[in-house]
Amino acid sequence: MSDLQEAIYQIVVKEVARTEPKRKENFLDKKDAEKLIEKYTRKYVFQEYLNASDAAAMLGMSLTTFWKFRQKYPVPVHVIDGTIKRYKRSELIDFIEKHSVKGCA
Repeated sequence: MSDLQEAIYQIVVKEVARTEPKRKENFLDKKDAEKLIEKYTRKYVFQEYLNASDAAAMLGMSLTTFWKFRQKYPVPVHVIDGTIKRYKRSELIDFIEKHSVKGCA
């Protein structure tokens, strides 16, 4: 089992315990387990294009802070069909590295 699969398995176990405290045996049928694994795999597998919420989370800031950050700095964005905005993960990382100050906290 890969590290990612092991981490997802641990998340699924915790999710079952959290969401189903009334079950006598934390039993999870195969279909439910597959749904949870798919949900968390999508969440933790790196996607190249992110919406604003995912971009903010990746950068470790709230969505409000991300919008303020976008107003202040020319954050690279891809606009699809004139309305859908997506942020390329690699471009966000490059942008942050170029516009941040390295030092000790």
